[in-house]
Amino acid sequence: MNELKEMAPEHLRIPKIDRAVAFDVETPNGKSERMCSIGMTVIENNKITRSVEYRINPEQDFDWYCVKVHGITQEEAELEPIFPEVWPYIREELDTGLVLAHNARFDLNVLRKCLYAYGLEFHDVRFADTVEIARSLLGKKVPNHKLGTLCEWMGIPLDAHHAGSDSFGCAEIYLNLLEEYGSLAKFEKTFCFK
Repeated sequence: MNELKEMAPEHLRIPKIDRAVAFDVETPNGKSERMCSIGMTVIENNKITRSVEYRINPEQDFDWYCVKVHGITQEEAELEPIFPEVWPYIREELDTGLVLAHNARFDLNVLRKCLYAYGLEFHDVRFADTVEIARSLLGKKVPNHKLGTLCEWMGIPLDAHHAGSDSFGCAEIYLNLLEEYGSLAKFEKTFCFK
């Protein structure tokens, strides 16, 4: 089947994505200034090659509502490394390729605030938002464009509000839309961390 797609005319071929990283963060409270977990799923040559989740001590108080959503308690998080200790591993994954997220500006802004809080820097990134892509391409084919709804509609397993699973779901949504609709380059933008 893949051989037939490669022999197809240019406009019918699935574009090759060298590298992309879908990521998702969970926050300890409504301030959205820190993260208590981050999940990253790496796509290389249109295939998911790995998925990782890091728990982080945000050094902030937890709101009961956030704990109810993601299940990470303040006591659990206090046993985890703080953001600067995990940042080299996060940076390594996000350093090259397209960055993906579902409601991307939220996740990117949380990352920006974490970097600022600890005096760390990062370069601008190319990103695409799977909410925006789904809204544009799927429209009213689905009841809404939430991660859980899209994953269920596409048959993607999801353990909602767990950063590793959410990043995996985001990556799968992107790959499904890429296969169905071809190039998604028109949805790519730049996010500045300064």
